[in-house]
Amino acid sequence: MAPAAATVLLVFAACTPPRPPAPVVDESAMGPRYVSADTSADVPPVFRAWQSMGMLLRVSVWGADSAQALAALDAAHAAVTRVETLMSAAGPGSELALANRRAGTDSATILSPWTADALASALEIAGESGGALDVTAAPVAEAWGLYRGRGAVPPPAVRDSLAPLVGWQKVRFDPATRAVRLPVRGMRLDFGGVARGYAVDRAVEALRAAGVRQGLVDLGGTFRVFGRPPVGSRWMVGLKDPRDEDEVFAAVQMDSGAVAISGAYDQFSEAGGRRWSHIVDPRSREPARGIVSVAVIAPNGVLADALASPLYVLGIEQGCRFAQAHPGVDALWVRDTGHTEEKEDHDEGLDPDLVVITDGLVGRLELLSEEPQDEKPRTCTEVLRGR
Repeated sequence: MAPAAATVLLVFAACTPPRPPAPVVDESAMGPRYVSADTSADVPPVFRAWQSMGMLLRVSVWGADSAQALAALDAAHAAVTRVETLMSAAGPGSELALANRRAGTDSATILSPWTADALASALEIAGESGGALDVTAAPVAEAWGLYRGRGAVPPPAVRDSLAPLVGWQKVRFDPATRAVRLPVRGMRLDFGGVARGYAVDRAVEALRAAGVRQGLVDLGGTFRVFGRPPVGSRWMVGLKDPRDEDEVFAAVQMDSGAVAISGAYDQFSEAGGRRWSHIVDPRSREPARGIVSVAVIAPNGVLADALASPLYVLGIEQGCRFAQAHPGVDALWVRDTGHTEEKEDHDEGLDPDLVVITDGLVGRLELLSEEPQDEKPRTCTEVLRGR
């Protein structure tokens, strides 16, 4: 897809790294794309890429000498690796795995400061969202077959059996001692809604500690930028098209901050004659419906990541109110038409009628299209006023 008239698409990742990344990475698969209206300069970053947390981690820095940059990149990678080691629900040696094995017993698990910090953030958003984010919801996704990518509508008896296992309020957590306990056997903690953003924040922290002033950390499409951009006066970030994740459908201006996206894309299941999202609504214990994608822009990664699923689950009207309650947070929703049409030429861009944005994105967001578009996305204010 070609960008609109006043902008030029720049993929900053398309440069030669200072030394081969480990493992070898296909640059065409790299995360979000970066857009700038200023083409007078193209300052290549020093960057490296790794497979981490089951996805692609790319770290790019500008304005540092080679030795400093390489040391900073390694420190950022080490920070993400540490988050994975501590918080992977699948890793048998992780703190979450230990807490899950002890579920239903009197034994508490003392968490490290990082894991305790991530859990505290998740529980805070869970409370604020009425449980739209829930770190205990993994059994629901498993029952629906969403982890396997094969939908299977569970019978009522199975759904009823999940009730004792799901509920963020049941988690016994003492922030002062960092002790956590799950009171019911079979309960599980899963940080899928916060760990990625938390890892991005810790990587940025490592870069800054190493003296880097301009950088970007991208972990599987959840990313954070800081410092002055290498081109132009603001970062311009391309958002993936929910109909085709190899394309971008919008450009957003940012001074700094993080972006996280929850979206179905091709990740949905067919079961019972219906299409089901892979994102669970913990309150109904069913996959969420009505939205195909939500992008969240926030001051830091953990907040963007933690809000992405609730804003998807809550839908547009409740999501607008929830986003407005968080200063510095903006969001964009794309409605789900319910159709499962095959990929096609999307040069005409996304229909603005399907897009709703928070008021803070007015003047900062542009829908990209081959053809000029007179219509604009509706704002949260317009939605809540019934326009």
